[in-house]
Amino acid sequence: MTIAEVTPTGLTAVRPADRARRRRLLAFRGSARCSLLGRALPATGTFALAAALLGVGALPVIDPELVLAGLATAFLASGTAGLIDRTAATRSGALLVPSAHLAAVALLCAGTASPAVLFLLLGPVLALITAPGRRGVPVAVLGTAAALLVPGLLASAPAVGLSGALLLGPAVVGLAGLAVNDTSRRLARQAARIAGLEGERATLLAQVQTRADELDQATRMLAARAQTMTSVIDAVTEQSIIGTDRDGVIRVWNPGAERMLGLPRLDVVRKRSIVEFHLPEELAEVAEEAGTAPGLAALVHAAIERGSDVRDWTYVAGDGQRRTVAVAVTPRTDDRGVHAGWNFVGTDMTEARATERMKDQFVSLISHELRTPLSSILGYLELVMDPDSEPLTDEQRQYLTTVERNAQRLLRLVGDLLFTAQVEAGRFTLQPEDVDLAGVVRAAEETIRVTAANAGVKVAVDVPDGGLVVPGDAVRLGQACDNLISNAVKFTPAGGRVDLSLRAAWRTTDGDLSDDERPGAEPVALLAVRDTGMGIPAGEQGRMFTRFFRASTAQRNAVPGVGLGLSITKAITTAHGGTLDLESAEGAGTTFTMVLPRA
Repeated sequence: MTIAEVTPTGLTAVRPADRARRRRLLAFRGSARCSLLGRALPATGTFALAAALLGVGALPVIDPELVLAGLATAFLASGTAGLIDRTAATRSGALLVPSAHLAAVALLCAGTASPAVLFLLLGPVLALITAPGRRGVPVAVLGTAAALLVPGLLASAPAVGLSGALLLGPAVVGLAGLAVNDTSRRLARQAARIAGLEGERATLLAQVQTRADELDQATRMLAARAQTMTSVIDAVTEQSIIGTDRDGVIRVWNPGAERMLGLPRLDVVRKRSIVEFHLPEELAEVAEEAGTAPGLAALVHAAIERGSDVRDWTYVAGDGQRRTVAVAVTPRTDDRGVHAGWNFVGTDMTEARATERMKDQFVSLISHELRTPLSSILGYLELVMDPDSEPLTDEQRQYLTTVERNAQRLLRLVGDLLFTAQVEAGRFTLQPEDVDLAGVVRAAEETIRVTAANAGVKVAVDVPDGGLVVPGDAVRLGQACDNLISNAVKFTPAGGRVDLSLRAAWRTTDGDLSDDERPGAEPVALLAVRDTGMGIPAGEQGRMFTRFFRASTAQRNAVPGVGLGLSITKAITTAHGGTLDLESAEGAGTTFTMVLPRA
C-alpha cells in the first residue's frame, strides 16, 4: 500500500519502505544528537563539581598534572560535542565523547587516588550504553576496566586498593549496560513508531480534510443543481410534470399539474397515486391490449419496453372534469442508476383534439358535398363535348376544356381530402398484390412528361430492366409515385433536372441500407426522386409531411398547391411497411427516398 504524505507542495505518494527508512534515520539522528549535546551536559556538570571539590580541598590531589590532564580532557571532550554535531559526524561522536570522559575519569582517579572519583564514571557509562546500537556496551565495559586499572599502572600513583572492583565493576557495567541498551533501543523503536504514526495521522487528517472539502463542495453543487431543477420545474405552468416512485405514489407535482388538475401540491404529494387521475375503463382497455395488469402497469408498460412512451390519456381533474392530455412517460433513476420511479409530462390537448375532430368532420363533409356537384359538372361537360352532339366552335371547345381541366383538378383535390380523412379515421385500406414498382415509376414519368417539357425540366429515369416486384396496392403506390414526381417537377425551375432511380437494396436491423446482402438484412426496394429545385429550409423539413403545410420557399415562389401530397405519400408508404425520408438544402434541391419491403 502507498500512503500519501503532506508536503509543502501537496500530497506525495510515499512507499512504506521509504517511510520506515526515514523513521530509523530520524530516530538515530535524534538519539545521537541527544547523546552528544544533551547527555554530555550532565557529565560536564559532574566534572565541574569535581573541579570545585578539588579546588576547596574536599578531594585530595596526589598528582596535580594528572588531575589537570583529566579535567582538561573532560572539558575538551564536552566542547568537542557541539563541533561534532555541526559536522554531522554523529555516529562516531556518539562513542568518542563518552570515551574521552572515561579517560578523564581514569586520569582524575590516578591523580587523586580517591575512590569517590569513580562516581564520575556514571555519566559517560550511561551515555555509552544508551548510544544507538550495541557497540557502546563493550566500550563502556572496557572504559570502566581501564579507569580502574590506570591508577595502578601509573608509577607515580599510589595503589587505590580496589582489586575486587576490577572484576565486579566491568561485569556490572556489562550486564546492566546490555539491559539498559535493550530497553533504550526498544523505547527508541517505540518512539520512532509513535513518530511515524503521528505522521500518518497528520497525513490522514489532511486527506480527511481534503475529502471533507470535496464532499462539501459536491454537496453544495448538488444542492444548487437540485434548486435549479426545482425552479425550472416550478417555472413550467403550461405542462404538468408529475414524478412518482416505483409504486406510482406522487412525489413531484409542479404548478402546471396544479393548474391542469385543480389540486394544490400539499393535497397530492405522498398522498395520492397517479392512477387516481386516469379513467379506470381506459386503463383496463390498454391493459387488455398490452396483456398486462391494469393500473400503473398499463400506464408504464410501453415505457418499460421502449424506454419512453408518448400517447393521449384522459386525465380526470379534481372537480371531475376530463381532459385529453398527451403524456410522455419516462423512467427515473437515482444517483446510483437504480430505477426509482416514473416521470409523467403532460400537455393539455383537449382543445387541439377537438379542433382536429372538427376539421376532419369539416373536410369529410365538404369533400362529399363537393364531389357530387363536380361529378355532375364533369358528366355534363362530357355530354356537351361529345363529338356526336352539336358541333362546337373552337373557342367554345377551348373554354369547355379549361372548365374540364379545373373540374378534374378540383376532383383530385376532393379525392385527396377524402383520403386524408380516411387515414386519420383509420379507415385506410389496401388491395395487396405483387406490383412491379419499375412499371409504376415508368407510368408516373409518362404522366408527367408533357408537364415537365412545358416547364423546361428534364426528367431522367433509371430502373431495372427486369423490373422490381414489391407487395402492395398498385393504385396507391402509383398515387405516391405521382405525388413525388409531380412535386419534384413543380418545385424545379426551368432548366433544372429531376432524376428517378430505382434499385434493389438490403436494410439491416439497425436501419442502414446496403447494396450487398448481409446476415439478417431485409430485402427492400429503394426509390429516390432527386431534383435541382428551390429546396426546403432546414427548420421546416420536420413538418413537410404534415397536412396542409407548405414550405416558405413554395409560398415565396407562388407554387400552387394545398400541402396534401406529401402527407398522403407518407401515409401510403407507412401502410406498406416502408419509410419515406428527405434530404434538402435551400437553393440546392431535394431528394425524397422511399424504401419498401420486397416480395
